[in-house]
Amino acid sequence: MKEKTTEILKKYIQITAASFIYAAGISLFLDPNSLAAGGVTGISIILNRLIHVETGTLYLLLNIPILFLGMWKFGVRFITRTAYAVAMTSFFTNYLSRISPVTDDLLFAAAAGGMRVAAGMAFIFKAGATTGGTDILVKIIRVRHRYLKTGVIFMCSDVVIVTLSGLIFGNLNLAFYALASVVITSWVMDFILYGADEAKLFYIITERPE
Repeated sequence: MKEKTTEILKKYIQITAASFIYAAGISLFLDPNSLAAGGVTGISIILNRLIHVETGTLYLLLNIPILFLGMWKFGVRFITRTAYAVAMTSFFTNYLSRISPVTDDLLFAAAAGGMRVAAGMAFIFKAGATTGGTDILVKIIRVRHRYLKTGVIFMCSDVVIVTLSGLIFGNLNLAFYALASVVITSWVMDFILYGADEAKLFYIITERPE
């Protein structure tokens, strides 16, 4: 029982740290530069510009119905950790938004923000939770289609949100950098989750095998 409690505590500490990393990517890089790089986070950034509610608060509110879906599909234990991750991400996002952004360079913001978001999400995944939002939908897809990589599924859904942000903001330049951040997030997440486990295979067809 003691080992089990210790293991659970370690996972919650990991989720807390990963949520902070995730939120730092949003509040210090993506959000202040209007880079809505997909997911519920991207939707929250878009809505923030329209209704002027804090991005972290919107992130929490949008996740509530999705959390109920996750509870139905994966059970209370899974959704408890995910709800904790969502709450911590919301808190850290709002808290860090009070700090001046690290940069106003869109390329650097897209790259640095995307890497932090990916790292946060991947380590939350490893702790047996998600950051809510499209994470839960992706997890449902992965249960049925395990051959699909997590980052690739995210990228497909995120492209739709990025395109929407370009139309709403009326700035294709922002949409381009947001898309760059999505690609970076996808690649970094797959690298952390799966490692560099890919290889190239060559078939040589010949009548002189020697």
